[in-house]
Amino acid sequence: MPHGFFNVEQWQCPEKGKAGQWVPVFHLDAYQSLTKAMEKLGKREPGLFRIVQMQCCVWAEMENGQLKLHGSHASTPESLARMAKLFDDEGGRRPVEKARANRARTIAQ
Repeated sequence: MPHGFFNVEQWQCPEKGKAGQWVPVFHLDAYQSLTKAMEKLGKREPGLFRIVQMQCCVWAEMENGQLKLHGSHASTPESLARMAKLFDDEGGRRPVEKARANRARTIAQ
């Protein structure tokens, strides 16, 4: 079964001169379920809601002239934010060598 966190958003009707938009209401981490999201929505005011399940993010980079895709699970909005920061900090290149070195250090301890 796919695992990921849920973002629950509510539709905000357009105002004069502005477009309508989806507004974040709450999120549930990966250990929660769609059923839990529905239960929590049942305690709110009426409206139009959408539940978006984030399962993974994909890091795409060019390697030897071809686009290489690397998937990663995103269990919380915070873990997704850490991945985005890492992407920015590394200039879009996956820090494979750093990860291998960190893993080797962990194993050696």
